[in-house]
Amino acid sequence: MEIIRDLGALARHSYPVTAIGNFDGVHLGHRAILKAAIDHARAAGGTAFALTFDPLPAKLLAPARAPRLILTPHDKLEMLRLSGIDGVIVLNFTLELSSLAPRDFVRDYLRGKIGVREVVVGHSVSFGHNRAGNAAMMVELGREFGFDTDVVGPIKIGGIEVSSTKVREAIAAGDMRGAARLLGRYHFLRGPVVRGRERGRTIGYPTANLDNETECIPPDGVYAARVILGDGAYPSIASIGMRPTFSESVRSIEAHIFDFTRDLYGTRIKLELIERIRPERKFDNPDALKAQIALDLSKVREILSAA
Repeated sequence: MEIIRDLGALARHSYPVTAIGNFDGVHLGHRAILKAAIDHARAAGGTAFALTFDPLPAKLLAPARAPRLILTPHDKLEMLRLSGIDGVIVLNFTLELSSLAPRDFVRDYLRGKIGVREVVVGHSVSFGHNRAGNAAMMVELGREFGFDTDVVGPIKIGGIEVSSTKVREAIAAGDMRGAARLLGRYHFLRGPVVRGRERGRTIGYPTANLDNETECIPPDGVYAARVILGDGAYPSIASIGMRPTFSESVRSIEAHIFDFTRDLYGTRIKLELIERIRPERKFDNPDALKAQIALDLSKVREILSAA
């Protein structure tokens, strides 16, 4: 998959089909848009692109209200690659770009710099200054500038319209199953394994401590999980929180991998969160915590065996 960050270096393609969106999460709604772009490109012998923005526009325009990202930029590119798209155009989102009227953005970027022949957007797309452009306007501008527009959606799962907002709401509620239904996969956190206080080791449950890079973190608690390494997925139990039994002052994310003895320090891992089994609790002493972990492990094994 080609990644283009400088449109001046973009080679001319005979029939570019471009899907436009923020694509945070690359959820099932996004994947329907990407599939439409790929299908149209294949039918015409063209090239399918996803056009996205870095940073997320809200991060620049309204940072105090900007949502937490579901995926790191690296993971978003990887998910886009897995969709089968031919290339990703990453536009540097600046105040100058944000000030362009919808028509100017279409004229200067979509037609002028990319040379689009077809554009694919979601039904709720917004673009241009003050988000004045919408799907209907893209159809009209396509007619003016000589490209076709395909509007996709809404996509609904179980009566819920799939959107990044709904995914974030499910994650914030600890509803990892609900988030997975909208994402088409389990939500995951990403980062390197770092040294912790090794408290888990002292009670017989050594953990991999994650130096997390993913913004969208579910609430504190205990989770059925899987640690994804280069050689496969490993069943795990994960804890997110302040470790109140030990009066810690810093939130931690750690996973105990079942029947696992390898040293993971420095290894970048993906921690898939399957289901939240309980909130974080403070126990009277480490032995009481150890007894609860044994119960948690039994429940997690049942969940993972059915997942």
